Amino acid sequence: MDRVTLIKRCQLGDRESFEQLYRIYSKNAMGTAYLIAGHKGIAEDIVQEAFFQCYREIKKLKEPSAFDVWFYKLLIRLAWKMSAKHQNIPFIEKGIHRDLHCDGTSGTTEDLIANRLLIHEAIEKLSPPLKTVIILYYFNDMTIKQISMVLGCFQGTVKSRLHNAKKLLQKELCEILDEDTIKMIYRGKECRMND
Repeated sequence: MDRVTLIKRCQLGDRESFEQLYRIYSKNAMGTAYLIAGHKGIAEDIVQEAFFQCYREIKKLKEPSAFDVWFYKLLIRLAWKMSAKHQNIPFIEKGIHRDLHCDGTSGTTEDLIANRLLIHEAIEKLSPPLKTVIILYYFNDMTIKQISMVLGCFQGTVKSRLHNAKKLLQKELCEILDEDTIKMIYRGKECRMND
């Protein structure tokens, strides 16, 4: 079943379809929430609340084809809000990074996991707007247009934030990792840091 049909069935209250929708989106939602919040427990709360609100509000979605933008807008707003409430909780539990990859593969070597941890720590240092754009672009494979719709800003603003975030990450990571290592870690979308 295609996603638009799945969304329409969810709008009609079909629980089985919603469970399927959850299976499709929950892993990326968890990764996104975790990268914003920096804490597994908070990320789990964000995802749980996002899917609860999604279930409650999905009937109001006028265009089922716009679900991705609508859902990530909901998720991002909750992540910012809940992260702000828990600012005093230290960043990053060491074990979760095995599950957070933009290409869906699992890390098996300690070097790969250690490098991902360095990248996640560098992303954590970004301001919320820059961090969010990086997460949506690289980890959720969203286009500039989709990100602008999720964040409610102009595409030029997204491009500027993406450029600034990549420059800051390049500065932070060049001392630690080379560009080829960064590309290897996040296969899929081209991850050049010096555009």
